[in-house]
Formats: sequence, C-alpha cells, structure tokens
Amino acid sequence: MNALTLIGYWRSTEEPEWPDSRNFVDNAWDDTERDIVASYLETESVPWVQMGYSECHFCGRENGYVELTGGTYLCPEGLSHYVREHGVRLPARIVNHILEREAQITPDQVKSAWWEAVAPDWRT
Repeated sequence: MNALTLIGYWRSTEEPEWPDSRNFVDNAWDDTERDIVASYLETESVPWVQMGYSECHFCGRENGYVELTGGTYLCPEGLSHYVREHGVRLPARIVNHILEREAQITPDQVKSAWWEAVAPDWRT
C-alpha cells in the first residue's frame, strides 16, 4: 500500500503548525462540486478511531472521532462538515482527485445479473 497523504487537520493551540481553516473558505465554490466532494469524504473507509471528538473551529460542534481514507488521503471524519457547512474548499489537487474518482463510477458499469441469479437461492 502506498503512503497516505494527511489532509484536513487545522491549526489550534495544540497544533499551531497546521493550516488555518479560515484561509480555505470559498463562498463562491460551486454547490454541486462542493456536495460531490463532501459526499465522497463521508463514504471513505475507517482505518481507526481516536480517543475523543474533535471540535469544529467555526461552530464548535462535535465533529467526529474517526479518520477516513479512500486509499490516497487520510482525513478526519469532520472534514466533510467543513466542506459542506462552512465552504472550506480543499486544494485543487484533492478536489480533482475526488472528481476523477467519482467520474470513474457510472450507472452503466453496474451489473446485477450475478446477484439476480443467486438471490432466490441464497439459503442453499
């Protein structure tokens, strides 16, 4: 497995070296693209959990306690909240990666024949 690139961690008093989330706000970001990115982030797999909730730097809500990955990036569970609710736009490299991954899956690629064939006999 390739190394994962850490994204979505923000500056705090405990971690002053991280970027400031407020510098990433883009209120002009296309709503459809923003929703695609947030939805993608919400469906990644969970490699592990943390010991407590993180807090949103904008609104203060509890913002998750797991980390997520799609195999390229590793981010905190709450990153989709920043994208969806506060207009935090991720760097173009990440957005483009997500849009490319989403474009690779189309309805015409979904085949149901195997499932339809096996479903009636699932107990045998």
